[in-house]
Amino acid sequence: RGMRDGGGGGPGGAAPRGALVRRRRGFTLIEVLVALAVAAIGLAGVLAVVSNASSNAASLRDRTFAGYVAANRVTELRLGQAMPSVDRTTGEAELANLRWEWEQTVIQTQVPGIRRVDVRVRLADGLDDAWLATLTGFVGRTQLSAPGAPIAWDADPGQAPAP
Repeated sequence: RGMRDGGGGGPGGAAPRGALVRRRRGFTLIEVLVALAVAAIGLAGVLAVVSNASSNAASLRDRTFAGYVAANRVTELRLGQAMPSVDRTTGEAELANLRWEWEQTVIQTQVPGIRRVDVRVRLADGLDDAWLATLTGFVGRTQLSAPGAPIAWDADPGQAPAP
């Protein structure tokens, strides 16, 4: 048998003595290290994105709660019996198991009987002194609660209210 018929050329089809022996090819150490480096860089990028998203979600939650505290403060003023005095006051509130610090500034507008209220809110125990929410509202004499106004909740809508 010769080379043409698929034999190795030696006795019984074995490869000749001087021929190179073909080795099984696998990954070299360099290729494995490069692949690990690429995977590590990719995972670090994914971790940074997840960490940033988590931080943004917490910041958005705090800003939303601060907005609620400011809206509650303006609503308390509107539900009061008297017009708020023109000055700057501070206070604290609790919402979502967190302590919040608010600062309100009441300004007399050019329209008699209407006052502007600016409320700023931040975390009371926060490391950062930045205000997380600012809300401006208006309080007028017509918005203030009237004492003792009975409301017939179960009255027929077509009927006139009873005196």
